[in-house]
Amino acid sequence: MSSNVAVALRECHRLRKHLKALKEEIERGPRVLKAQQARLAAEELAHAAHHEAIKKLKLKQRDDEGTLKQTETRLAKLEQQIAGISVTKEYAAKQSEIRQAQEKRAELEDAILATMGEIEEKTNAVPAVEQQWADARAEFAESQVDAAERLGRMKADQIDALATLAATEAAIPASDRATYDFLVKAHGPEALAAVRDRNCQGCRTALTEQKVMEVRGGAFLLCPICGKMLYPAE
Repeated sequence: MSSNVAVALRECHRLRKHLKALKEEIERGPRVLKAQQARLAAEELAHAAHHEAIKKLKLKQRDDEGTLKQTETRLAKLEQQIAGISVTKEYAAKQSEIRQAQEKRAELEDAILATMGEIEEKTNAVPAVEQQWADARAEFAESQVDAAERLGRMKADQIDALATLAATEAAIPASDRATYDFLVKAHGPEALAAVRDRNCQGCRTALTEQKVMEVRGGAFLLCPICGKMLYPAE
Protein backbone atom coordinates (compact mmCIF):
# COMPACT_ATOMS: atom_id res chain seq x y z
CA MET A 1 0.00 0.00 0.00
CA SER A 2 1.40 3.40 -0.92
CA SER A 3 2.50 5.94 1.66
CA ASN A 4 0.16 8.27 -0.23
CA VAL A 5 -2.57 6.80 1.97
CA ALA A 6 -0.81 8.15 5.06
CA VAL A 7 -0.53 11.56 3.43
CA ALA A 8 -4.19 11.40 2.46
CA LEU A 9 -5.31 10.52 6.00
CA ARG A 10 -3.21 13.33 7.44
CA GLU A 11 -4.75 15.79 4.99
CA CYS A 12 -8.25 14.41 5.58
CA HIS A 13 -7.79 14.95 9.32
CA ARG A 14 -6.65 18.52 8.77
CA LEU A 15 -9.50 19.28 6.39
CA ARG A 16 -12.15 17.72 8.59
CA LYS A 17 -10.93 19.68 11.63
CA HIS A 18 -10.97 22.82 9.51
CA LEU A 19 -14.49 22.09 8.23
CA LYS A 20 -15.71 21.41 11.76
CA ALA A 21 -14.27 24.73 12.94
CA LEU A 22 -15.87 26.51 9.98
CA LYS A 23 -19.25 24.91 10.69
CA GLU A 24 -19.10 25.90 14.36
CA GLU A 25 -18.12 29.45 13.46
CA ILE A 26 -20.91 29.74 10.89
CA GLU A 27 -23.44 28.38 13.38
CA ARG A 28 -22.15 30.83 16.00
CA GLY A 29 -23.11 33.74 13.76
CA PRO A 30 -26.79 33.93 14.79
CA ARG A 31 -25.83 33.83 18.49
CA VAL A 32 -23.33 36.65 17.97
CA LEU A 33 -25.98 38.63 16.08
CA LYS A 34 -28.47 38.11 18.90
CA ALA A 35 -25.94 39.36 21.45
CA GLN A 36 -25.16 42.41 19.30
CA GLN A 37 -28.87 43.14 18.90
CA ALA A 38 -29.30 42.87 22.66
CA ARG A 39 -26.48 45.37 23.24
CA LEU A 40 -28.01 47.75 20.69
CA ALA A 41 -31.42 47.39 22.33
CA ALA A 42 -29.86 48.18 25.71
CA GLU A 43 -28.24 51.30 24.27
CA GLU A 44 -31.56 52.31 22.74
CA LEU A 45 -33.30 51.88 26.08
CA ALA A 46 -30.60 53.92 27.83
CA HIS A 47 -30.96 56.66 25.21
CA ALA A 48 -34.75 56.73 25.54
CA ALA A 49 -34.56 56.54 29.34
CA HIS A 50 -32.34 59.62 29.49
CA HIS A 51 -34.79 61.72 27.50
CA GLU A 52 -37.75 60.26 29.40
CA ALA A 53 -36.04 61.21 32.66
CA ILE A 54 -35.72 64.83 31.51
CA LYS A 55 -39.38 64.82 30.48
CA LYS A 56 -40.48 63.49 33.87
CA LEU A 57 -38.31 65.98 35.72
CA LYS A 58 -39.85 68.86 33.76
CA LEU A 59 -43.33 67.55 34.56
CA LYS A 60 -42.39 67.28 38.23
CA GLN A 61 -41.05 70.83 38.22
CA ARG A 62 -44.25 72.06 36.62
CA ASP A 63 -46.42 70.20 39.13
CA ASP A 64 -44.34 71.42 42.07
CA GLU A 65 -44.48 74.99 40.78
CA GLY A 66 -48.27 74.67 40.52
CA THR A 67 -48.47 73.34 44.06
CA LEU A 68 -46.15 76.12 45.24
CA LYS A 69 -48.38 78.73 43.69
CA GLN A 70 -51.41 77.24 45.44
CA THR A 71 -49.49 77.11 48.73
CA GLU A 72 -48.45 80.74 48.41
CA THR A 73 -52.04 81.77 47.65
CA ARG A 74 -53.26 79.85 50.69
CA LEU A 75 -50.49 81.31 52.84
CA ALA A 76 -51.42 84.84 51.81
CA LYS A 77 -55.04 84.12 52.65
CA LEU A 78 -54.11 82.71 56.07
CA GLU A 79 -51.99 85.76 56.83
CA GLN A 80 -54.94 88.00 55.98
CA GLN A 81 -57.27 85.93 58.14
CA ILE A 82 -55.03 86.00 61.21
CA ALA A 83 -55.12 89.79 61.31
CA GLY A 84 -58.79 89.75 62.23
CA ILE A 85 -58.64 87.04 64.95
CA SER A 86 -58.86 88.16 68.59
CA VAL A 87 -59.50 84.82 70.27
CA THR A 88 -56.21 83.38 71.53
CA LYS A 89 -57.06 79.77 70.78
CA GLU A 90 -58.15 80.58 67.22
CA TYR A 91 -55.11 82.78 66.75
CA ALA A 92 -52.76 79.96 67.80
CA ALA A 93 -54.52 77.51 65.48
CA LYS A 94 -54.19 79.91 62.56
CA GLN A 95 -50.52 80.44 63.33
CA SER A 96 -50.03 76.68 63.23
CA GLU A 97 -51.66 76.56 59.78
CA ILE A 98 -49.39 79.38 58.61
CA ARG A 99 -46.26 77.59 59.88
CA GLN A 100 -47.31 74.40 58.09
CA ALA A 101 -47.92 76.33 54.87
CA GLN A 102 -44.55 78.06 55.22
CA GLU A 103 -42.79 74.72 55.76
CA LYS A 104 -44.53 73.26 52.73
CA ARG A 105 -43.53 76.29 50.68
CA ALA A 106 -39.88 75.87 51.73
CA GLU A 107 -39.98 72.16 50.90
CA LEU A 108 -41.44 72.88 47.47
CA GLU A 109 -38.88 75.58 46.76
CA ASP A 110 -36.05 73.20 47.69
CA ALA A 111 -37.57 70.44 45.58
CA ILE A 112 -37.94 72.75 42.59
CA LEU A 113 -34.33 73.91 42.88
CA ALA A 114 -33.14 70.30 43.11
CA THR A 115 -35.23 69.32 40.10
CA MET A 116 -33.88 72.26 38.10
CA GLY A 117 -30.35 71.11 38.95
CA GLU A 118 -31.12 67.59 37.76
CA ILE A 119 -32.68 68.89 34.56
CA GLU A 120 -29.63 71.04 33.87
CA GLU A 121 -27.27 68.13 34.54
CA LYS A 122 -29.16 65.74 32.29
CA THR A 123 -29.64 68.34 29.58
CA ASN A 124 -25.91 69.04 29.55
CA ALA A 125 -25.33 65.30 29.15
CA VAL A 126 -27.62 65.04 26.10
CA PRO A 127 -24.83 65.57 23.49
CA ALA A 128 -22.80 62.73 25.03
CA VAL A 129 -25.88 60.50 25.21
CA GLU A 130 -26.70 61.24 21.57
CA GLN A 131 -23.12 60.50 20.55
CA GLN A 132 -23.14 57.22 22.45
CA TRP A 133 -26.38 56.19 20.73
CA ALA A 134 -25.03 57.18 17.32
CA ASP A 135 -21.80 55.26 17.98
CA ALA A 136 -23.77 52.18 19.04
CA ARG A 137 -25.82 52.24 15.84
CA ALA A 138 -22.74 52.79 13.68
CA GLU A 139 -20.88 49.98 15.44
CA PHE A 140 -23.82 47.63 14.97
CA ALA A 141 -24.13 48.50 11.28
CA GLU A 142 -20.40 48.01 10.77
CA SER A 143 -20.48 44.68 12.59
CA GLN A 144 -23.27 43.49 10.29
CA VAL A 145 -21.24 44.37 7.20
CA ASP A 146 -18.17 42.64 8.64
CA ALA A 147 -20.23 39.59 9.63
CA ALA A 148 -21.74 39.29 6.15
CA GLU A 149 -18.32 39.54 4.51
CA ARG A 150 -16.84 37.03 6.95
CA LEU A 151 -19.72 34.63 6.43
CA GLY A 152 -19.19 34.87 2.67
CA ARG A 153 -15.49 34.06 3.07
CA MET A 154 -16.19 31.14 5.40
CA LYS A 155 -18.80 29.63 3.08
CA ALA A 156 -16.44 29.95 0.12
CA ASP A 157 -13.70 28.35 2.21
CA GLN A 158 -16.15 25.62 3.19
CA ILE A 159 -16.96 24.84 -0.44
CA ASP A 160 -13.27 24.72 -1.37
CA ALA A 161 -12.41 22.54 1.64
CA LEU A 162 -15.20 20.10 0.85
CA ALA A 163 -14.00 19.81 -2.75
CA THR A 164 -10.40 19.27 -1.60
CA LEU A 165 -11.56 16.71 0.97
CA ALA A 166 -13.46 14.74 -1.64
CA ALA A 167 -10.42 14.70 -3.92
CA THR A 168 -8.13 13.70 -1.05
CA GLU A 169 -10.42 10.90 0.10
CA ALA A 170 -10.21 9.39 -3.35
CA ALA A 171 -6.68 8.24 -2.45
CA ILE A 172 -8.06 5.94 0.25
CA PRO A 173 -8.26 2.38 -1.15
CA ALA A 174 -11.72 1.02 -1.84
CA SER A 175 -11.05 -1.86 0.58
CA ASP A 176 -10.69 0.62 3.46
CA ARG A 177 -13.13 3.26 2.33
CA ALA A 178 -16.17 1.71 4.05
CA THR A 179 -14.36 1.71 7.39
CA TYR A 180 -13.17 5.27 6.83
CA ASP A 181 -16.66 6.49 5.89
CA PHE A 182 -18.26 4.74 8.86
CA LEU A 183 -15.79 6.16 11.38
CA VAL A 184 -15.82 9.76 10.12
CA LYS A 185 -19.61 9.71 9.94
CA ALA A 186 -19.74 8.58 13.57
CA HIS A 187 -16.90 10.70 14.99
CA GLY A 188 -15.97 13.39 12.48
CA PRO A 189 -12.37 14.62 12.80
CA GLU A 190 -12.04 12.63 16.03
CA ALA A 191 -12.01 9.46 13.94
CA LEU A 192 -8.38 10.12 13.00
CA ALA A 193 -5.22 10.53 15.05
CA ALA A 194 -1.55 11.14 14.35
CA VAL A 195 1.23 8.87 15.56
CA ARG A 196 4.04 10.86 17.14
CA ASP A 197 7.02 9.39 19.03
CA ARG A 198 5.37 5.95 18.82
CA ASN A 199 2.27 7.26 20.62
CA CYS A 200 -1.29 7.52 19.33
CA GLN A 201 -2.21 11.18 19.80
CA GLY A 202 -5.83 10.19 20.28
CA CYS A 203 -5.38 8.21 23.47
CA ARG A 204 -1.63 8.66 24.18
CA THR A 205 -1.13 4.90 24.06
CA ALA A 206 2.32 3.63 23.04
CA LEU A 207 2.26 1.51 19.88
CA THR A 208 4.55 -1.35 19.03
CA GLU A 209 7.47 -0.61 16.76
CA GLN A 210 5.92 -2.90 14.16
CA LYS A 211 2.68 -0.93 14.07
CA VAL A 212 4.57 2.35 13.90
CA MET A 213 6.52 1.09 10.91
CA GLU A 214 3.33 -0.10 9.21
CA VAL A 215 1.67 3.28 9.75
CA ARG A 216 4.71 5.10 8.39
CA GLY A 217 4.66 2.74 5.40
CA GLY A 218 1.11 3.76 4.58
CA ALA A 219 -0.86 0.87 6.08
CA PHE A 220 -4.47 1.59 6.99
CA LEU A 221 -4.48 0.80 10.72
CA LEU A 222 -6.71 1.55 13.68
CA CYS A 223 -5.41 2.25 17.16
CA PRO A 224 -5.94 -0.94 19.19
CA ILE A 225 -7.09 1.15 22.18
CA CYS A 226 -9.18 4.08 20.92
CA GLY A 227 -10.00 2.73 17.44
CA LYS A 228 -8.93 5.90 15.61
CA MET A 229 -7.47 5.69 12.11
CA LEU A 230 -3.75 6.32 12.35
CA TYR A 231 -1.36 8.28 10.20
CA PRO A 232 2.25 9.37 10.82
CA ALA A 233 2.74 12.89 12.16
CA GLU A 234 4.86 15.16 10.01
